[in-house]
Amino acid sequence: MIGRRALLEEYAEFNTKWGVPNGWPASRSVTVQQRLDEPKAEYGPFGYQIASGTRVFEYPWTFFAADTFPGARVLDVGGCVGGLQFVLAMEGCEVVNVDPWDEGAGWPAGSARYVMTPDTHDKLNKVLGTNVELVLKPVQDAGLEDNSFDRVVCVSVLEHLGQVEAQNAAAHIGRMLKPGGLFATTVDLFLDLEPFGVLKSNCYGTNVEVSGLVAASGLELVSGDKRELFGYPEFDRDWIVSQLDEIMVAPRYPVVSQAIVLRKPE
Repeated sequence: MIGRRALLEEYAEFNTKWGVPNGWPASRSVTVQQRLDEPKAEYGPFGYQIASGTRVFEYPWTFFAADTFPGARVLDVGGCVGGLQFVLAMEGCEVVNVDPWDEGAGWPAGSARYVMTPDTHDKLNKVLGTNVELVLKPVQDAGLEDNSFDRVVCVSVLEHLGQVEAQNAAAHIGRMLKPGGLFATTVDLFLDLEPFGVLKSNCYGTNVEVSGLVAASGLELVSGDKRELFGYPEFDRDWIVSQLDEIMVAPRYPVVSQAIVLRKPE
């Protein structure tokens, strides 16, 4: 499915409770860099990021679609300092965030960047009272055991990798899930790229074929409308265009969010 503008009531309540997309009210008078340098619990778990306009759908959708439970072992792929990992930890999950930060890691800020380091992640754990483990590698190089996670979440990451690398990541995710485990992920669909526009890529990534990701993962698609998932024969560009009045399009860039849930066979 593609995220719609009209949010479910439980999504709106989640966003209010946790401060999606940019933190609780106390964060609004402080710059992102100040929050990263001196994090405080009063900023909330989502107070340390630059969020795309579709996150108000993606974060609550992912949270509820993952259907976690206290004690669940959860892998967040590409979580950076995003708030979802910390919310899941606050809800009683054992969370691992795998993300290959480098020395240039940070959020874009015009011609500069808001700088963050692994120490930033440590500080967030301390102020939020969580214990999210950070693994500084791509998921396919992280050395995590097969069949070791109950859930995997991944919010708008795979489109940045390109088709081959994204499928490689999906294959590793499939192996890491326990039988019966769920993979809840959102994948950006750019309206300025083929098959909507004339470009093949932009500064953010490409329109990766979701069908290829699913096939590579070895998992079963249990939630997702194939008319709205790029790469499937059922994918219908004209249908999506006809729904644009209802679809959530990011206000600063023409992108929408494809959302799917995959399950590992028992």
